[in-house]
Amino acid sequence: MESAQNLSEGEVTRWDARTGKITLRHGELKNLDMPPMTMVFTLQAPAQIGNIQAGDKVRFRAERVNGVLAVTHIEAAPQ
Repeated sequence: MESAQNLSEGEVTRWDARTGKITLRHGELKNLDMPPMTMVFTLQAPAQIGNIQAGDKVRFRAERVNGVLAVTHIEAAPQ
């Protein structure tokens, strides 16, 4: 499990199970030196999405994997 300090916060705006892509409106991604924005990521392991759906607040880790921005960990944010 990822440590909370290594996770970024965001909100799911779209999830496409068919393509394994998730659109997140996120805060700063310090590990990727990226400002807050909305963007599409590939889910490295689509099964990790669980019950998360559009509109949910999440904590996640995004990394550059083989030249593609991928979510390597995602979890529902505490309420």
